[in-house]
Amino acid sequence: EDALVVYKKALRIFERTVGPESADVARALCNMASALLRQGKHDKAMKKYEKALAMERGARGDEHDSVALLLYNIALCKEEAGDDEGALVSAREAHRIYTKIGISH
Repeated sequence: EDALVVYKKALRIFERTVGPESADVARALCNMASALLRQGKHDKAMKKYEKALAMERGARGDEHDSVALLLYNIALCKEEAGDDEGALVSAREAHRIYTKIGISH
């Protein structure tokens, strides 16, 4: 079974069981976006990432590691789509959050 099909099923289950604005739904959207990105569907992936980002910010606040991870994924998506400047902006925001919460690599 295609990963995207599985992620869509998970999304529907999470929406019904824990609510449409939950962190679990955001995670399912992020997984769907990653699958779309692997298929080269940058625009569709970006829409899923941005929706997941808004949900994570609403659920966890702007300074959470899951928000930073989504921003990093958005940076990768933008880079693959040829938006180097946008990728840099998202990557810098992710780095700022990671630094602020004490995560460094």
